Amino acid sequence: MRAVRKIAINLLLVLAASLLLLSGALAHAGLVASDPADGSVLAAAPATLTLSFTEPVTPLVFTLVSPSGERRDLDGALATDQQVTQALPAELGRGTHLLSWRVVSADGHPVAGSLVFSIGEPGTRPVVATGPDAVLATAIWAVRAGLYAALFVGVGAAVFGLVVAPLPAPLRPLPIVSAGIGLLLAPLALGLQGLDALGVGFGRLLSTAPWATALSTSYGASFIAALVAFAATLAAAGLGRSRLGASFVVLAWIAAALAPVLSGHAGTAAPEWLSRPAVFLHIAGLVYWIGALIPLGWLLRSAGTAAPAALERFSKQIPLAIAPIVVSGIALAALQMGPPGAAWLSAYGVLLGAKLVLLAGLFGLALWNRAVLTRPVLAGADPARRRLRCSIGVELLLVLAIFGVVAGWRFTPPPRVVAETAAQPAHLHLHGEAAMADLTFTPGRAGPMLLRIWLTDAGFAAISPRSVALSLSNPALGIERLRRSVEPAADGFWEAPLLLPAGGTWTVELDLRIDSFTLVKLAGQVDLNP
Repeated sequence: MRAVRKIAINLLLVLAASLLLLSGALAHAGLVASDPADGSVLAAAPATLTLSFTEPVTPLVFTLVSPSGERRDLDGALATDQQVTQALPAELGRGTHLLSWRVVSADGHPVAGSLVFSIGEPGTRPVVATGPDAVLATAIWAVRAGLYAALFVGVGAAVFGLVVAPLPAPLRPLPIVSAGIGLLLAPLALGLQGLDALGVGFGRLLSTAPWATALSTSYGASFIAALVAFAATLAAAGLGRSRLGASFVVLAWIAAALAPVLSGHAGTAAPEWLSRPAVFLHIAGLVYWIGALIPLGWLLRSAGTAAPAALERFSKQIPLAIAPIVVSGIALAALQMGPPGAAWLSAYGVLLGAKLVLLAGLFGLALWNRAVLTRPVLAGADPARRRLRCSIGVELLLVLAIFGVVAGWRFTPPPRVVAETAAQPAHLHLHGEAAMADLTFTPGRAGPMLLRIWLTDAGFAAISPRSVALSLSNPALGIERLRRSVEPAADGFWEAPLLLPAGGTWTVELDLRIDSFTLVKLAGQVDLNP
């Protein structure tokens, strides 16, 4: 126990130092506004375009698609605080233009999107892909899941050999093989991360750009920490049960727990003074627990003194790992999910639910092992030993499933980000021969909102009609026309408070009474978040 306490103190000291060095990082970014707004129609070409995010980001790729379909890569995007400003070419022509953008957030994950604006009059909207293709996404998921397995099994087995019991001779290559696999998968994961960040295909994997891009993000720091963990595991295996070998095991344990702290949704969630220690302790505890499963299962193959001694020590130590796993897991779930709402039903929430179900099974087996099977095994009962070994095998299968679920989080923004972006305004431009209208729904989601309308003629000069009538409908939900009055505001806009029962695609119709003889009708559709 003295050795365990010493290692725990070392882990906490390193964690404290890392928090001092890493303060200031935030979490997964989401786009909250743009200037010009998406879908807007402008009288003249803008000189710049500004994107506003929920947190500071680093610009990666900006591509402008002209009305004719010509693509042009833009340089010189400037990031200031939570905004990115991109200068636009001076010779933009009339029609609809599309800006495809890719940035990387503080958690190391790429964020992509597109913005459409028209000059003079709207035209056909260009279409571009902003997400990874299915093959690349599958490769990223598979490599990450394999990397998790190599990290937890390899480093965890080394930790078992240090604090629980010496690894049996047939298992001594386990940390070496796992670390070797990890050293192969980690660079591959880095390259795939770079491909996704730049939005390019596998053909660019052998070029330097994806690797340099990935290294420049926070994921690069996690990559280096993983390399340190694997290299230290190999060094510890070569040095054997010496004091220097033990030091390398502790280094590997620290580096393995630190890697997710440096990037990823959970490791960079605000407030970082809570999320970073929570992730560190969560991973450190899981490395100990998961790493012990294969050695314990092997030792339980036959009766003897080695298995009971190792099981007894593990049984005494495991509460020290379970407690921080549970407490930190609850804290991280609360940070990531945010207040209850529709965002809990997002893909991230579904994956979290799947992980919790798997963890419930894992904890249930662990409790059954400790409360029901451990004492008979220590007493030499062969049936209990066989059942315990079988239970450990099921635990390993659950762990592999958890790795697969966690790797899927790479592609899902946390509900707190979804909720924040969903609360941003939705914009709609209605265009007619005699008049135009720019509508802003704030917030752009179901529930109470304020609609503000700016009205102009075909030459973009402001107009003041005698009256404005509004109707909204959602045929997909069976909602017929809802008629609402619109009143002029002091700043020249027209306003209407609304209460819409659901998100989705709403049909918006405006009747502008210009004078006694002129009625202009405008119509279009707007997408609102749930």
